[in-house]
Amino acid sequence: MAKDIIVVGGGIVGVCSALSLQRAGHHVRLIDAKKPGRETSYGNAGMLAEASFLVMNNPGLVKILPKILLNRTLGVRVNWRFVLKRLPWFLKFLSYCRKAHVLHAASALRQLLTLSLDAHKELIKAAGVDHLLRQTGWLKLFRTEAGFAKFSKDLEIVKSFGARFTVYEREQIRQIEPGLKPIYCKAVLMDDTCAVSSPADLTDAYVALFQRLGGVVEQTKVTGLRQQDAGWCVECGANTFTADDLVLSAGAWSAEMASWLDYRIPMAWERGYHMHLQPGYAPALHRAIHDIEAGFVMAPMKAGLRVTSGVELTDRDAPPNYQQITQAVAMARQAYDMTDQLDQTPWMGRRPTLIDSLPMIGAAPRHDGLWFNFGHQHLGLSLAPGSAQLLTALIDNTPPSMDVAAFSPTRFRL
Repeated sequence: MAKDIIVVGGGIVGVCSALSLQRAGHHVRLIDAKKPGRETSYGNAGMLAEASFLVMNNPGLVKILPKILLNRTLGVRVNWRFVLKRLPWFLKFLSYCRKAHVLHAASALRQLLTLSLDAHKELIKAAGVDHLLRQTGWLKLFRTEAGFAKFSKDLEIVKSFGARFTVYEREQIRQIEPGLKPIYCKAVLMDDTCAVSSPADLTDAYVALFQRLGGVVEQTKVTGLRQQDAGWCVECGANTFTADDLVLSAGAWSAEMASWLDYRIPMAWERGYHMHLQPGYAPALHRAIHDIEAGFVMAPMKAGLRVTSGVELTDRDAPPNYQQITQAVAMARQAYDMTDQLDQTPWMGRRPTLIDSLPMIGAAPRHDGLWFNFGHQHLGLSLAPGSAQLLTALIDNTPPSMDVAAFSPTRFRL
């Protein structure tokens, strides 16, 4: 039976949720304070990954924890005041650094990532934006043999779940990416990973498809949520919108909105930055590269070469700290010839991360008609359409295409 459904949150996860529900025959209204896709979903590296299923909280994290806490790693920067303020959250996060959890999370994420990649390809075709898709893999690069040896342990797990990759030596790297400077001794190409040349254009195309099929977009700030009779009211200042069901998919703001209904969501934020640079005169990059040891990703984009930083662990709305992206750009210049910075200031986004590094997809435990779809950490773009398909199946009370227990909100006491 068709329902009136409101989706709160216009990031890629919310947009895909709205589109999936709309295609399933529901009447859907998407609400966000900004134009859809202009918060965290705007600034990612554009990867549609199917092999990025190893979570951050793993036994290896514990080994390098002293370096992380002293800010001696390029991939992670920590605000000490934030850590102390959220110490119970961090201790619980670390409690998941067990091999059993790594394998549990990998199994669930691998299925959802492959489901999502197939769904993205179908949606990209339906939205008429095939030109955005790049099917050239994702190149992981290593400056030292020691760095590659450490990563090789992860590759064993990646291989065990069926993900395909190819290892390249120094001279082979020069053949597949001749524009790179000869500073890398090893590379791993994740063969099936895809990318898009503009995450913003992709989101716009999905929104346009949603609207062509009858979906409604409201650009207004949500100020309240309340259950009324057999449905839901979403308050947006002077306006109130009603629906049978409500989907909360507001990314880094989801925990705050859920707290209005007395839910305690165990969320923190992986903030990240990017900067666009003008390519120099070296041969163009064919694909995104990930310098594992230097902690940056560099991806050819419509707007230029996008260099993204590692993770910054701090308050969601703390003032920007550009030190990490400045270091990332400096390291990227060691790898590839680039000239001017194209952005006046670096962009910053906030990735929502739950204590077990898995998203929350399913029914809220204490309110009928309330659904959660958030917490996708740095995999929001990669996981969005698969998460939307699972959510739609749950709302329609039909069998999902995979086991959703790992993502259930009931795994926590909320």
